[in-house]
Amino acid sequence: MGNGLSDVSATIGELMGTALMRGPLAPDEDFFDCGGDSVRAVDVLQRLIDVYRPAGGQSAEALRSTLLETIFEDATPAGLAAVCAAHAAVPAVIDGGPRH
Repeated sequence: MGNGLSDVSATIGELMGTALMRGPLAPDEDFFDCGGDSVRAVDVLQRLIDVYRPAGGQSAEALRSTLLETIFEDATPAGLAAVCAAHAAVPAVIDGGPRH
């Protein structure tokens, strides 16, 4: 895992820990195994979208949708970090200006 992905995973672990009113989750700890439920999962996802929101409404919706699918398949900080990193790469292409 690269440094950037590790940092994202650590941030997600902190957000998950806050939602569970405990310390940060390790990268491979499952949110639901640690006491999380669907209501807290939605709270975590909203916080992730606020932190890692890509530019453009469509990209933000794609991130929201992918995170929602992922949290029920791999509810670990590392699993969600991979999703955030994949979506964060999209705005870097847009930085050069719009292409029409």
